[in-house]
Amino acid sequence: MRMRSACAAAVLTLAALCPDSLSAQTVEDVVKRHIDARGGYEKLKAIQTIRYTRTVATPFTSVKMIVLKKRPNLIRWEQTPKGQTEAVARAINVTGAWDTAAGGKVVPRAEPMATEGREIDGDFDGLLVDWKEKGHTVTLEGTEPASAGGFFRLKVTTKGGATRYLYLDPKTCLEVRQTGRAALGPDPRTKEMRYNDVAFTFSDFKDVEGVKFPFAIDEERTGGGITQSFATFTEKIEVNVPVEDAVFAAPAPSGGAQRP
Repeated sequence: MRMRSACAAAVLTLAALCPDSLSAQTVEDVVKRHIDARGGYEKLKAIQTIRYTRTVATPFTSVKMIVLKKRPNLIRWEQTPKGQTEAVARAINVTGAWDTAAGGKVVPRAEPMATEGREIDGDFDGLLVDWKEKGHTVTLEGTEPASAGGFFRLKVTTKGGATRYLYLDPKTCLEVRQTGRAALGPDPRTKEMRYNDVAFTFSDFKDVEGVKFPFAIDEERTGGGITQSFATFTEKIEVNVPVEDAVFAAPAPSGGAQRP
């Protein structure tokens, strides 16, 4: 009898964590359980800034990476290639996005790339949190075959028109995979926007201040007959650290900073 009670309790706990395909009839059901699985809406919103310390590895080299994020959708990357000491920065702020080119020249991104980056990379809480308020559209596309993991597949179309597919683990309701297209900028000759197909796999989830974060991310980019692979290992995640808005602004030619 005790064994049956324990099994029943385990089933109820699992069902509460993430519904199966029969009990989850709406997008709202799945999204709510996804947010709860990550730690809950209140704990997510209690975080105002995040600092990631990471190593990004390719088949040929590795890069040390610091990522800073701040509400509502500010993000800055500082990457230091192996064998170098000076970091190369790029960022997205409320008015645009910029990269650092060879020689330290600051190059603004084309507006479609800036919008996509702000909505996806700069999204602080994740695409599913407050998706209606953000102006996104989310549809539950179904579930993958059991042989492919049985993941819940959700299609997210952002307000700006970018599309991503999110795959939630049926047992934990955590996002374990994301696919879509990433804008690369206009072709120098045709001026048409170029894209890469991208696929991210998230794993090694750990709690930071009661919120689950993936500490390992595998990324594949495919385009023009070339596949690029990146493995991201997170050494540390710090939340609610002091971060000024000015660090997301593009450096001015005089060495100051433009307003974000």
